Amino acid sequence: MKTENFNWKTGLADLFGGSVNQQTLEEAAELMVSVSVLDVDYHDECLTMLNEGILAAKAGDKSVMDCINKSGYQVSTTLEAAKLLADFREIYLKEYERTCS
Repeated sequence: MKTENFNWKTGLADLFGGSVNQQTLEEAAELMVSVSVLDVDYHDECLTMLNEGILAAKAGDKSVMDCINKSGYQVSTTLEAAKLLADFREIYLKEYERTCS
């Protein structure tokens, strides 16, 4: 696993600013899975971004809101951010499992 040098905040900001900005969470998850089924390191990075973002948002880290608000999705509290990321993780994992089976 190559995620030890991976910066989850930068990854999350890039994901929301680039991919999620243009589409729904479902469409973004499909795009992510199209790469992650072929690249386990990318899959690990996706989960790291989402999991660390959820933990940070639950701890009150407002930078997570900034990452999300770079997209068409907008949150006004860290709890909203944690919920959105948890929903996104669930959508991503369902798509990953569906594609891998």
